[in-house]
Amino acid sequence: MTAALQPLLDVKDLMQRYTLPRESLFRPPAQVLALNGVSVQVEAGKSLGVVGESGSGKSTFARLVMALERPTSGQVALLGRDLNRIPADELRRARRDFQMVFQDPYGSLDPRQTIARIVAEPLTVLEETDRSTLRARVSAVLRQVGLRDADMDKYPHEFSGGQRQRIAIARALITQPKLIVADEPVSALDVSVQAQVLNLMQDLQEQFGLSYILISHDLAVVDYLCDEVAVMYLGRIVEQGRPEDLFERCAHPYTRALLDAVPRARAGEGRRRRGAQAIASQSAAATGCPYVSRCPLADQHCREAEPRLRRVGAAHLAACHKAEAVMALPQAAVEG
Repeated sequence: MTAALQPLLDVKDLMQRYTLPRESLFRPPAQVLALNGVSVQVEAGKSLGVVGESGSGKSTFARLVMALERPTSGQVALLGRDLNRIPADELRRARRDFQMVFQDPYGSLDPRQTIARIVAEPLTVLEETDRSTLRARVSAVLRQVGLRDADMDKYPHEFSGGQRQRIAIARALITQPKLIVADEPVSALDVSVQAQVLNLMQDLQEQFGLSYILISHDLAVVDYLCDEVAVMYLGRIVEQGRPEDLFERCAHPYTRALLDAVPRARAGEGRRRRGAQAIASQSAAATGCPYVSRCPLADQHCREAEPRLRRVGAAHLAACHKAEAVMALPQAAVEG
């Protein structure tokens, strides 16, 4: 692959196992396969949305892309550099090119630090910069996210949730990164504020050519901001493609269930039981399709043979033996 065609981010066969607390002195501890062979690419200036319910592996994927953890196996390559194979000092310098925006705008900012110090922190870790230059850089990036120079000497408690998330975005922008990983960046905000933050992220992408990986359970957010969507279930990508393909003619029953659940979503005991069931499935050595216990279309072949991601459209992939049948059904006909 030539440099001109090389993707900004290239993730190949990513696997991550976690060991659970030992339940017995006489048996080895169980393991959870949080990611099971995930492969994606992100081009410069493009955005990838990663969606799925709690326990699907989205946040684990984000941590591995950010090199906050080492994967059990697989590769995370940014600009051709495998982040898990380069020396620690080179990885530290490479972090200039990829930054993260966290979910909680309240917990992700140190309440004891001024906004100037919070925003400048990634830059001070990477390079020595004199005070006047540093304040000028902080001032510039705050203006880019819609805040003022006067905000530099304030503290996080003086800002609203939406303003705090703007500060978090400014902190990510200070190193002039090429990729920003945003883990549920608007889920803790009011709906009206969500739109403002998403519009800001879109404007910044157009202005600086940023790439985003947007981790979310909100399909509308992903549809608005992303060029491509990957749907995760039990650590696997079960469907991938353009938003218009997935949301208008999805090819996996799990994607259809996510879409059908949007107007009826509610917290409660059922959701907690579903999460526990998902973890148990990830830790078991099951055969066949991982979604088989919840799929209304499953047959014996689904129980015996694990489906692989395959092409069901020009830029549309699905890991389902019944993909064509799912695409042909009306939306209300398939529910997880």
